[in-house]
Amino acid sequence: MGITLKEIAELAGVHKSTVDKVIHNRPGVSDARRQQIRKLLEEYGYEANPVGKALNYQKKNMKVAVVVPKVDAVRWIKKGIELVQQDFNSFNMQVEYHECDITDGAAQARCLHRLCRENVSGVVLMPIEFPEVAAALRELHKAGIPVVNVNSELEPDARLCFVGQNIEQSGRVAARMFQLFLPQGGRIAVISSNFMKAVKQREHAFVEYLPKIAPELDIAELTDIHEDAGSAYNSTKALLARCETLDGLFVTCGRVADICRAVRDSAFAGKLTVITYERYPEILELVQAGEIACTIGTELREQGRLAMRLLFEYLIYDRAPQKDVYYTTNEILIEEGLS
Repeated sequence: MGITLKEIAELAGVHKSTVDKVIHNRPGVSDARRQQIRKLLEEYGYEANPVGKALNYQKKNMKVAVVVPKVDAVRWIKKGIELVQQDFNSFNMQVEYHECDITDGAAQARCLHRLCRENVSGVVLMPIEFPEVAAALRELHKAGIPVVNVNSELEPDARLCFVGQNIEQSGRVAARMFQLFLPQGGRIAVISSNFMKAVKQREHAFVEYLPKIAPELDIAELTDIHEDAGSAYNSTKALLARCETLDGLFVTCGRVADICRAVRDSAFAGKLTVITYERYPEILELVQAGEIACTIGTELREQGRLAMRLLFEYLIYDRAPQKDVYYTTNEILIEEGLS
């Protein structure tokens, strides 16, 4: 019986994902380590046998965990994951979903630690920005359990790959849209959330890029909300009450319908240029109603589908992802494009 990829990794004193990078000529491995691993591969005559591995998985149970916070995006990510489950229904595959409140990073970390102890086959993770979650990711990596980060990034050295939007680009796109919608200039307020790294990265990219292309536009205020209906509505109402003048509202996070309801119930009703993210049905309805000027879709369903497919192909066929980061499209959606 030939040597396995895991055994090569143990001989080299590295994680098996490092061996994958060498086999598939991917970056991220030092020249000295790459030479050492190639020597071991040649010495032991390692040959990947994806068919044999796939047949082996048909004979045993495989458990994959999807660990996500309770946010709007998850329902669409799940739809993409379900598409992949249909493709792999000939395997004894069990997919478990684990959700926690977006404010409870400790709960997500505890879930990941438990999955590590249970020796789960792999994890698709939408990580909460929390030190304990980062530590749990490192523990999974040390245990040789592959993790694909989806939608939001955390601990890039401790996961297999990342699937999500190009966040820096998405913030710049939003800035450009405000420049086009408010050519006369004005004041913009930004609503974000502290718990998802991707959300804050959108904000940072926007704040950095806006003055470069539209110095006539000022940022009136940056505010964070909890992503629940009551907090989103009340925090937005309070923000609007504080602002004497305002021309635009940039929403980097979820609960968009509740935020727009607060605008509708304020003195700024019908007066603000609102730009948001995603193409949920309720958001598209608000675009068509003229309450949202533009929303930027991030292909959430494709994020879920691709993240799970990359993980399954790694587990079943021993195929390492060809890239470290997979970006989905930032899609600009306006009222005229929906009619």
